[in-house]
Amino acid sequence: MNNIMAAAALLAAQIGAPLPAGVPVAAAPASGYVSASGNLTGSGYLQCGAPRGGSGMMSGWVSLNAQLRAGGPDGAHGSVPVSGRVYLSGSCQNGSGFVSGSASLSGQGTLYSRDGKRLGTVRISASVFINQYASSEFIMVNQYATMDGRFTADPAN
Repeated sequence: MNNIMAAAALLAAQIGAPLPAGVPVAAAPASGYVSASGNLTGSGYLQCGAPRGGSGMMSGWVSLNAQLRAGGPDGAHGSVPVSGRVYLSGSCQNGSGFVSGSASLSGQGTLYSRDGKRLGTVRISASVFINQYASSEFIMVNQYATMDGRFTADPAN
């Protein structure tokens, strides 16, 4: 019977219904999964190893940054700053061309309840594929990305 009461209390809390006196209130989850999304940005210079007017290979490192919007269960939300680097390579002609690579990104932020109460910490670590055009050996990355992560509740919650 206690399990049924606890389940009913959890359901009532999720939809905002008042609880009768004496009904146990279920605790918030200690951890869980979240998703985060936003625009990755970065810029840099790549080296094109081609003779003037000819074709060759282009490559280089670019640092990426983003402020991703995170969402979790029951309307939990937050912001996660992420950063990382990507090695981009591809073909070039006259100093320009398409390059691609897999960016390694990670970050940590705070998750809040609908009423603004701090719930805990979000940690994200993922690889995101980048495919971009580099113009005159300069590249400007601005790509939308969705990443998954893990939420850990604060001990006081």
